[in-house]
Amino acid sequence: MPSFCPPDALDVAGNVLERMDIKDSSSPGLLDVKINLTGVAQHGFATASGLNDYDYQNISSLSVGPKSAMQVHTINKVPIPAEILEHFKHIKCHCMMGLFPEIGRAWLTIDSEIYIWTYEQARDVAYYDGLNHLIVSVGLAKPKSGVFISDVKYLLILTTPIEIIVLGVTFADTTKIISSPMRNMQSTTTFEEMQLMNKPIFILNSDNVAINVVQCSQNGRIFLGGRDGCLYEIDYHADSSWFGKRCKKVNHSQSIVSAMVPSFLKLFSDNDPIVSIVIDDNRQLLYTLTEKGAVEAWNIGTDCSSTRRFARVSQAEIVQRASGILKTVDNTVFSKITSICPLSTDDSLNLNLLAITQSGVRLYFATRPLSSEIQNPNQPQQQHMQQTQFSHALQKQTFTNIPTTPTVMASAQTAQDSNKPQGLYLYHVRLPPGYTPNTTVNKPKQVHTAYYSEGTLLLISTSQQDQDHLWSISSAPFLSRPYLAEATAMLNLDGIVWSLTEVRDKCESKLNSVLRKAKKPKKVVLLTNQGAHIIALLKPVDILQQLLTAYNGPHNEAVKAFFQIQTECEACTTSLLIACADQYRNTDLALWAAQAFLLYGGEPYYHFQMLANTQGGPNKMNPLNPQLNPGHYSIDRNIPHMYVSTPMPHTTGQMSPRSPQMSHTMQQSHYPLSPISAGGGGGIQENTHDNSLIVNDYNAVIYSAKHDGLYLYVARLLRPIWKKRCVEANLCSTLTQADCTLILEDLFALKVFIDAYIVNDFSGMTRATAYSTHTASLSNGFSHVLPSHNQLTTQEQRNAAVQAQNEEKQSINALYQLVKHVCEIISLWKILCEHQFQILATQLPKEEQTTLRSCTFRDLTLSRTESCAVLIAALINSYLKDNASVSIISAKLREVCPNLYRHEDAVTFKATEILLSAKGCEASDSKNEKLSTALQLCKDAAPNLPLQNICQQFSLAGFGEGVIELTATCAAKIDPEEIGIRYYNSAEPTEDTEGYTAYSARMTCYKEVRLMLDTIYQNHCNAKETPEFEFQRQQACDINENSFSAQIRKLVNLAIQIKDPLLHITIYQWLMAHDMISELLALPEPSLGEFLRRNVVNNPGNLDLVDLLWKYYEKNDRHAEAAKILDNLASTESDTILLDQRIEYLARAVMCMRNDSSGYSIANGVLLKELEDKLEIARVQKCILDTLSACRQTDHNVVQALEKLNYTLYDITQLYQQFADPFDLWECKLTILNCSHHNDPLLIETVWSQIINKAVDGTGTTQERCTRLFTKMETLVKEFRESGHCFPLAFIIRELELKACHLRFPEGVVPDKLVAMNIDIELLMEYYFRMISMNERVWANEGNEWHLVQSSIRVVTLLCGNMRSMWHRSKRRIFGKAQDIVSTCLSFCYQKPDTEQLRNTLKSLQCQLQDNLL
Repeated sequence: MPSFCPPDALDVAGNVLERMDIKDSSSPGLLDVKINLTGVAQHGFATASGLNDYDYQNISSLSVGPKSAMQVHTINKVPIPAEILEHFKHIKCHCMMGLFPEIGRAWLTIDSEIYIWTYEQARDVAYYDGLNHLIVSVGLAKPKSGVFISDVKYLLILTTPIEIIVLGVTFADTTKIISSPMRNMQSTTTFEEMQLMNKPIFILNSDNVAINVVQCSQNGRIFLGGRDGCLYEIDYHADSSWFGKRCKKVNHSQSIVSAMVPSFLKLFSDNDPIVSIVIDDNRQLLYTLTEKGAVEAWNIGTDCSSTRRFARVSQAEIVQRASGILKTVDNTVFSKITSICPLSTDDSLNLNLLAITQSGVRLYFATRPLSSEIQNPNQPQQQHMQQTQFSHALQKQTFTNIPTTPTVMASAQTAQDSNKPQGLYLYHVRLPPGYTPNTTVNKPKQVHTAYYSEGTLLLISTSQQDQDHLWSISSAPFLSRPYLAEATAMLNLDGIVWSLTEVRDKCESKLNSVLRKAKKPKKVVLLTNQGAHIIALLKPVDILQQLLTAYNGPHNEAVKAFFQIQTECEACTTSLLIACADQYRNTDLALWAAQAFLLYGGEPYYHFQMLANTQGGPNKMNPLNPQLNPGHYSIDRNIPHMYVSTPMPHTTGQMSPRSPQMSHTMQQSHYPLSPISAGGGGGIQENTHDNSLIVNDYNAVIYSAKHDGLYLYVARLLRPIWKKRCVEANLCSTLTQADCTLILEDLFALKVFIDAYIVNDFSGMTRATAYSTHTASLSNGFSHVLPSHNQLTTQEQRNAAVQAQNEEKQSINALYQLVKHVCEIISLWKILCEHQFQILATQLPKEEQTTLRSCTFRDLTLSRTESCAVLIAALINSYLKDNASVSIISAKLREVCPNLYRHEDAVTFKATEILLSAKGCEASDSKNEKLSTALQLCKDAAPNLPLQNICQQFSLAGFGEGVIELTATCAAKIDPEEIGIRYYNSAEPTEDTEGYTAYSARMTCYKEVRLMLDTIYQNHCNAKETPEFEFQRQQACDINENSFSAQIRKLVNLAIQIKDPLLHITIYQWLMAHDMISELLALPEPSLGEFLRRNVVNNPGNLDLVDLLWKYYEKNDRHAEAAKILDNLASTESDTILLDQRIEYLARAVMCMRNDSSGYSIANGVLLKELEDKLEIARVQKCILDTLSACRQTDHNVVQALEKLNYTLYDITQLYQQFADPFDLWECKLTILNCSHHNDPLLIETVWSQIINKAVDGTGTTQERCTRLFTKMETLVKEFRESGHCFPLAFIIRELELKACHLRFPEGVVPDKLVAMNIDIELLMEYYFRMISMNERVWANEGNEWHLVQSSIRVVTLLCGNMRSMWHRSKRRIFGKAQDIVSTCLSFCYQKPDTEQLRNTLKSLQCQLQDNLL
């Protein structure tokens, strides 16, 4: 089912969306940019900040007047439960407090007892009092998978001076429902009614080492920090092994040598207890902080055996490094590190650890030398050497307890893999507030606890004995700054802070949504001796909300300044967060946010309007349109190298005000935009050779911040699912019903916003002033750059602005269509999840399952919408299989995804329901009525229906007529102008792509007709094999054959009646494929002849098609065309047509041309004569073939000649020259000479002579030779006696007599044989008289000079014996000739001696002749 949105619009919106998402998600870490790590790597010097006025700014600078924005505010204060406070009366020596954020609880130890409660409600108090010793540390771990039963959700670790106890944590009510702030969203929680198991799971000996701190990783590993300065780990497994216990304590800090030292000697060693452990789970790194301020770094790997320490830096070394970076500051501020925080990859890809000193100084560490990663190829050699020396200096941080093997030393030179941690390197020092020259802010003092997350640092300092202060230092308001600018705030607390951590959302979805993360305030809980103090940290959306609320709308310079500070695109996205928020729906705040979006979102324009592609350079960019400026996180490598300790912005002048209006705004807000003045102060010169911003396309549209903000909002909204696989390997959905609900809430809210403010009248609230404001900004900022561009008239500028707005509107409309399309897809997905998605998916075909497994939601949206149709079909089929009505689910689908499940689809499934009910009808009339109703419904919904599925249902119901009519209707609606038919009638021209598309669409429809006929044919074949006995099978076959033939004829005739040649083609192809030739040729349709003709042209080698074509012509009285095809068949060079078949074709062609209906035109007469000649020559060729076939088959030439004679026809000359002459086929030569009427007496006599010689050659007796010769002669006489010139009788008689004389044949055998062959005796007497009269010596040379006389006597004797058969009128003439022969012979005998016998014989014959004449 195609999408409702044009594919090109979806593609356009999808491409822009992906580019925006890639740009947004691939930006470097926040600290990487603001601390300028690239500069560190380039110059080889660590940097520092916090000494300048612009480093720390008050957020109240955004405000004008008495109202100010709040950076931190208190949400709630929850006291410690009263029942726990009662136990304080019984405290003896020690108590501790802490937080378990994983389960939303706080804990308190009083001596050997521990109490746990929910800090947000101060209820559900659990306790454990099964210990006899003082509790010194507490920890909570999520157990490793597969180790414990499923009831054990967490492990509680309690340590005492002598033992370590591991308790199981269970929850009595695991089905407790907690309502989500998001509507229609409920989530189960396991954080109710916590219970501790009575018996410990593990008890380990502490080996007299007190454990100061317990920290656990996300994968269930438990680490312990000992008072002896060693790092321990509790290694536990599901079962005990042969060589170890199920649970054991491993000392990672102790080497083999130190393990051999007696324990009493260790009492004299100087220990440095571990006081803090933090874990970076993503990088698999662990950091420890000791009591003396030393920091250790560990690579914990994947299991206990892979843990190793790779760096240790003492407090003195850290102070030394920091003092070298900031020489003007008292080094006492660097001493005593009190807290460490791991940095995530979102914060920095290169920095790993943040350490905070007691004075609030921040120290940024990396585990790899940045110089090995970011190296400038143009860096001078001297700088490179300095950088290398700096890296070497930082690498001198190893202690004796660290192995000295190359794999663990903190040295970049010996590291094989630069990605592995190699040491701890200090790269940046950030001083706290209070160190700037003109500051009025107090400095933090006695900082003992810190928390860092997403650019916000919380410091807990002690100014009084019983009261702490909270310092909030956040860069969130100034994210667009290319340097680290932070806002500060201080909050007085009620008591001493024991612990602080982030409050985790209990109903948090598994989808990592950037938008929802930006919407929700980040809550932090501070556990004091008075209870839990929950605060919310500042986010940009909170700043804008406070400003809009404070000033009752967006029409204030503070709101405008917010858009300029955060950049218009980001600020527009922030506005959308408020305008689309569910809790602000239909409120003034949502309206104000929408107004701010439209008011400060800018307008689109062309490059040539802004004149940004001329010599103005980057400094001439419009400050109101930052998308022309370099990216906020880009690094300009063309800036000269800087040797400064404080990081500088990467480019200058980016945020410099160029218009008087902008300058006035900045002066009012008292907000320093850059640490470097607009005039290029600080000694850094502007780069005038940077061509990265030059735009060559003057006609390119620069979209407004509204446009980019919308796309950025959608990109962040869809990012959790956009590239996510739709299903897992087992075909389970990767999205739950709750996930779909969350996404749909945001999508529908955005859709409502676009409907309300953008689609109908895009930027309608600001359009009246758009042109004037835009022109003014152009005039103020760029009039001095290129005066020639100011030659544009006012009307031209107005037209350009309108055209740019139209293009932007088209882009936003495409986004709007994409949003609606995604809404429908996710809504459908939610319904599928409600109906057991996995079961539905398993019912899909295998190829569809494979496609679904490889499909992402991006693919499902942009290119694989047909998969939605398949899933909808599976859903509806599940109802049909259960004999349930599809009306309800169909209406639901039409409601939530009307363009994925259209009206045609609903009609289709209704028709399917009717068809299924028709199968169960026994009454023929009722069944036909239902079938007709279903057909009419489908014809109305055509062509947008699953044709294959419907036609299959029709076939199974035995409704072949419905298949033909439905496919014809679909084809007609798909191609209403009959372009496909014209394409076929025009001989399918290759350049007509439109025609080919229509032709293919029609043929796709008619494919279902062929499948229907296949079904009928298969049923017919199966029916013939069913009966068990032979007589039953024969009887059933007769009945079935008649029924099948009748059914096929009925369907074929119905199809032929539809005037669509493409449907006819389908019928013809099916009949041919099933060898139903008689049924095919019985069709009188003219399209059959055209079909066969085209197929013959396209497949000239298919002789079956050619055979069908001439039969079709012959059957339809087109004899001349049939004869031509038969002639072509006979002349075709092919190894599949033998010579006999060719002769048959020619004979059939001659018969066709001799038919009365072929006509008597001159052309037909000429064709008939040609065919007769060809037939005669073909028969000569047959003679040659037969003759050669009798020869030896071992001769290669003979075999090759036989193949040639069989596979093609030759003319008479070719037969003589290529076959008869080379192979000495004398009889064939004679036949060829006779056929060609070639009158060459000498050649003919030579041929006869060779024939006679060949007949008598070879072995055998005289009688055998004689028989062989005259048998051959008898055959030749019968064939050539009437040919005239090819039958030289005189020559033949003489040759025969010579052979008879030479071979001593019986006397008179030649005349006897010739007379037996019905040779005219008068001719024999004439030829014998001539020979005897010549009196040649040849007879004497052959050995019998009387041979001819004897043969003459035999001729005369035969004459006398056949006296009665002679005609009376010619009798005297013949006998006269006989007397002449006798007289000549007597004359010849009288001349020779010893001829008395011959003379007597001759005289006797002479007397007989005379008697017969009387």
